[in-house]
Amino acid sequence: MKLQLALYHLCSMALAYGVILLLPMIVDFTFETNIELMVIGWLNIGMIVMVRKRIAFPTPDMRRIDVAGALKTLWWALFWPNYLFDGK
Repeated sequence: MKLQLALYHLCSMALAYGVILLLPMIVDFTFETNIELMVIGWLNIGMIVMVRKRIAFPTPDMRRIDVAGALKTLWWALFWPNYLFDGK
């Protein structure tokens, strides 16, 4: 059962990454740039910062393939520089 939950989570995150990276891929193909690699790096750094700083971010539903929940997680990861400082 735990393997099924992990697979649902993995599939939802992979589909959300695919949706997010579609626009940079089109821009890279059209203008021959490397924006897609920068977007991947930015989102992965954001995920690491959110986990390391223990931010209470939304996670996808583990009982089904929840692409909308995974997109919310990546939306929060987009603003990772805000989580580096406590605001003091």
